[in-house]
Amino acid sequence: MRLLKSALVLPLQFYALASAMRSEEANNTQSELESDLLWGTYRPNLYFGTRPRLPNSLLSGLMWFGLDNQRGYETIRHSCELGDNLGEYGYARHNGRDFGEQTMLDTDHGVEIKSEFIKVPGKNGGSWAARFSGRTLNDDTDGVSLMYYFGLEGNGTMAMSALDDMLTIRGKTPELGRFNIRIVPAQSNVTPQLPNALHKVKGISSTSKISGVALKVPKTDVWRAKDFISQKVLTFAKSRILKIIEYTKSEGPFPGYVLFGMDTDIPKKKGKNLLFAQMVVQGEFSFDVIYECADEAAKIDAVSIEAIASNKRKEFDARFESVFKLREKGFSNAEVEMARNALSSLIGGIGYFYGSGLVSKDPKPEYGESDNRIAKPELSEPYSLFAAAPSRPFFPRGFLWDEGFQQLLLGHWDSDLSIEILRSWFHTMDSNGWIAREQILGDEARSKVPKEFQVQYPNFANPPTLLFPLEMLASWAKSAEISQSLNAATDANDMVQPIDTSHRSKAIRENLGEMAVYVSKMLEFFHRTQAGEVSVAAGQADGEQRMNAAHGFRWRGRTMDHTLTSGIDDYPRARPPNAGELHVDLYSWVTYMEMVNSNLAAYADSSSANATDEKTATSLDSKREMYLHWLDELHWNEDENMYCDVTVRVRDDFDELEDDESTATERVFVCHKGYISLFPVLLGLVPPDSAKLGHVLNIIEDPNELWTDYGIRSLSKSDQFYGKGEDYWRGPIWINVNYLLLSSLHRNYIPVEGPYQEQARRIYTNLRQNLIDNISKQYKESRFFWEQYNPEDGHGQGTHPFTGWTTLVVLIMAETY
Repeated sequence: MRLLKSALVLPLQFYALASAMRSEEANNTQSELESDLLWGTYRPNLYFGTRPRLPNSLLSGLMWFGLDNQRGYETIRHSCELGDNLGEYGYARHNGRDFGEQTMLDTDHGVEIKSEFIKVPGKNGGSWAARFSGRTLNDDTDGVSLMYYFGLEGNGTMAMSALDDMLTIRGKTPELGRFNIRIVPAQSNVTPQLPNALHKVKGISSTSKISGVALKVPKTDVWRAKDFISQKVLTFAKSRILKIIEYTKSEGPFPGYVLFGMDTDIPKKKGKNLLFAQMVVQGEFSFDVIYECADEAAKIDAVSIEAIASNKRKEFDARFESVFKLREKGFSNAEVEMARNALSSLIGGIGYFYGSGLVSKDPKPEYGESDNRIAKPELSEPYSLFAAAPSRPFFPRGFLWDEGFQQLLLGHWDSDLSIEILRSWFHTMDSNGWIAREQILGDEARSKVPKEFQVQYPNFANPPTLLFPLEMLASWAKSAEISQSLNAATDANDMVQPIDTSHRSKAIRENLGEMAVYVSKMLEFFHRTQAGEVSVAAGQADGEQRMNAAHGFRWRGRTMDHTLTSGIDDYPRARPPNAGELHVDLYSWVTYMEMVNSNLAAYADSSSANATDEKTATSLDSKREMYLHWLDELHWNEDENMYCDVTVRVRDDFDELEDDESTATERVFVCHKGYISLFPVLLGLVPPDSAKLGHVLNIIEDPNELWTDYGIRSLSKSDQFYGKGEDYWRGPIWINVNYLLLSSLHRNYIPVEGPYQEQARRIYTNLRQNLIDNISKQYKESRFFWEQYNPEDGHGQGTHPFTGWTTLVVLIMAETY
């Protein structure tokens, strides 16, 4: 990622009251955006679920299970799970605002389901509808049970009524006002009928097209809807079995639709807060879920769902080509489809999370130190986060290190939506400038995380990738071509309906002005908590800034085999961990932060657009040179011709009796060729004419080191730890780092004449093609994007679908960095 090189810098203190200084126009725009984004598919941990961006409000979700296996109810589909083995799911189109569609293929339960989500603007977030259509996969089948529910976590009321052909729900909450819901099965749905032999069984009637169940559960447990309905289904089935056995004297087996097609059960007593609709179907089916706010102008019917979805589908495709121009670049239909699905699945992973996190008030002790003295972790006050989940089944929550990469793609598609997510992240920052690297908010989120990983420590940092999209937005705000860069461009046929971008440049600057304050506090946090011990070289430095640079930096939270805080979890470091370590990737991150921090205020303030401040420019150049000097002084190993970590060890010739104890240790390099050693180049810190660049490029291009036909491997093939242990970042190919390399080559080294320009161009061209070819191939074969790719044969591995930074393939195809 290229460093900002503007000479226009304003003091960050200017923005100390940035939030309060936002113009009335910007505040009005923000209010409109919040209303526009109130409702969405913001429960990414579910195959399909909706909620508003409000705490303790109205949740909804889809469930299903096949009826051919009488134990199918034990594996009701609800939350995305790797063990469900779905053959496909993930959005084919999702614009992040008012339209999304996906297909879910579940061969184990014998069903394929397509969901279409649309919204209509109106008061209190407007109205929305979801249409579910599909088919059972087997001709000879007992069918499938489809269920949809609404649950109320907070204050309010809901009441359900059942008719033969639909269920209706009337409700009200303080935030949403009054609302009406209809769940309507298609008239063409085929509902299996009771066998003739069971018509006379007392208490068993033919299955209706739709039935309803109303339950009262603790408000804090609404997210456990699957547990509650599973128990209800089992109780109902047991009751039916007893009745059938009593009448027929048969031990079964009995058809699944007979046992699990529930009768309507809506008690008259009020106060039910978890309402279910069930439909048992065979063959092709469809049903609509329609939520309407009290605004008469926001009504929805079955015809309008089809019309709106059709128009939005066409708009999406036209806009996608206008923004990324992949067909224009010559990509095939299959490649364009893959890229479209990548963007859409990233957007479909956006969620609204609310709850308390488990936080330690005390710093985590160093490796080898006892943690008996630190206070017991406590739950924080509840707070919210609007974020994109990297993986819906495995990482369905916010990750700080992932988010910056994700927002690079989302920002190109919808900068307003991206800014809303960035603001949400920065608003989680505490007064010390700390943001928890993993946002595990509430019981639902904690249910997916092992206990040993739930606690967040206030001395643990994480790569500051949020600066990537901020840098991008700042450059757009400064550019005279902002409308072309940010608008959803128009098409000759007027097919595209762009998001309104009036006053966008001013809005971006005002948001950046607010976020610049947070960036400054984040940088202070890194200097305060991640500084290294006084190094051998530090004695040569003078002045506070030089001392900061000369000290170097060290990730806290190390164990023998992991540095989770670095994001490069099991990449080999010094063994055993030592408080005297210095980490070259962290030094690179802090240097990058310093540069962006020094430039951001100028980019955010329109009044400085024509200003000239040579003194400030000189100061910035001096700071850059100082940090790059100490980067080389601390981390460049002349013997290995590479950047390395540093640790300290007792000198071999140290004599405890004769020598001064202060001279007992010496600095030694810890060198492992791979992603860590590339960071000074990845972040554009190494000058284009530096011989060090040539050495790094040689390592990248060598197939015995990092080069493969599928991407750059994370650790050199020649390293003793390659493929060993957990083998997470010890060889596998990760798309985020490959993207960083392409971006840096494209922006920092290919455009500049120098001794390594042609080598940089050759690496860029070949690496880009290798990545596109392999990701496309793996997607075609599996229909999934993967967490990482195997360095030996390129196959996808790790969790899937992984629709976080792997979706950067879209920007790689578009050559947009």
